[in-house]
Amino acid sequence: MHGGLFEGGVYILEGPPGVGKTTLANQIAYQANTHDGTKTLYVTLLAESHARMIQHMRDQTYFRPQAVDSAVIYVSAYRELEQQGLKAVIDLVRGEVARHQATLFVVDGLVLENHELGPDERVRQFVHGLQSLASAMGCTGLLLTSGGNRSLNAEQTMVDGIFTFEDYMFQWRAERRVQIRKFRGSAVERGKHTFCITDDGLRFFPRLEGLPWTRPEPEPGDTGVPTGVRPLDEASRLGGFPQGSSTVVVGDSGAGKTLLALAFAAQATLEDRCLLLTSAASPGGLARFGAEFGLPIEEGIHSGALEVHWEPQEDESMDEIGHRLLRLVDEFGSRRLVIDGLAALADTVAFPERGYRFIGRLLREFRARGITSVFTLDPAALASAAGGVSGEGLVAWFDNVLELSDAGDAVDARELVVRKMRGVRLDRNRFRLGLEAFATPRT
Repeated sequence: MHGGLFEGGVYILEGPPGVGKTTLANQIAYQANTHDGTKTLYVTLLAESHARMIQHMRDQTYFRPQAVDSAVIYVSAYRELEQQGLKAVIDLVRGEVARHQATLFVVDGLVLENHELGPDERVRQFVHGLQSLASAMGCTGLLLTSGGNRSLNAEQTMVDGIFTFEDYMFQWRAERRVQIRKFRGSAVERGKHTFCITDDGLRFFPRLEGLPWTRPEPEPGDTGVPTGVRPLDEASRLGGFPQGSSTVVVGDSGAGKTLLALAFAAQATLEDRCLLLTSAASPGGLARFGAEFGLPIEEGIHSGALEVHWEPQEDESMDEIGHRLLRLVDEFGSRRLVIDGLAALADTVAFPERGYRFIGRLLREFRARGITSVFTLDPAALASAAGGVSGEGLVAWFDNVLELSDAGDAVDARELVVRKMRGVRLDRNRFRLGLEAFATPRT
């Protein structure tokens, strides 16, 4: 939204029951009071009782019991609605806003399918009345409605913003999404964005590739980042990968992709920290695996040069994973990044439709931060996780493309082929790798 809601505006939050509208409205009310002392009048129509609502909020971190009926005043308008209709609800809101000096009001529970509310003209007049009230009294208003199969028609043109929430189902999985269909007075990020409901309330994850680019583009440099694979470093004019470049290591299961990624991670120092994300093996398992090949992964973890995050596959949105990843590299101060298993990122609802552009934006974010990244990719696992999506298009985003395969004539031997190394001259592009190929970690 590039900011917040405007004073004097009325905003509609529409969506099916259980999608988080009431949680969000309460979250805004309590956090606004904490931030600047805002008082909120919370009016319920056909929603759950106040006692039940407060009971459900007790585990939310934003909730403060002492703020109930002092900073956030709960009022039921059910009787007025039943006996006198929507006009009486407006009169109630106007009187309570003035009495409590509230600058934010919420009307929760406008169910459009309920025929007792009358025809569209009455609903239109109701929304118009709330808009006039907010403008005259300098308040901001939120109108929560189930939406349902009936659109808001004329009143859509009268409000200052419309936020549509949905619980999107895909096969056995679900993903919560929000779309800002209308917002007066400011540009917003269009399209659908994902969110989740947590103990902290609703957390939103703007669609990564849709966000405006604000970082300066980095200048190409001549600094090399050791790969941990001695023959490859010796063949490179820079002595490794270019600083800030992205690399994908492609190979079938068992080809040695994780070993190569661990060799890269083992080169980390306190001045050149590495963040490693995996969904397959735990940090302890990676440390034991690295130790078998002489790679001091456990030592790097204990020294603080290497941070390993084990991310078991869960029903998270692609944008939630992406935003968390950017937060982690910023907090840890990473200069190196390893994502062992691109298929885990692809096993999300939106990846088949957006994965290509999403990966491109993610790599651009890493490059702007000066992070040298290494991804591993099993084409068969990617196709399975992403519903048949091929890795060929994704590979084009990476600066460097390496292919690993079994050499065929020795148990521990692997063949490494450099398909692409952008901006770097190599003395050769085909290598036979044994255990002796992995460089001694830097100190």
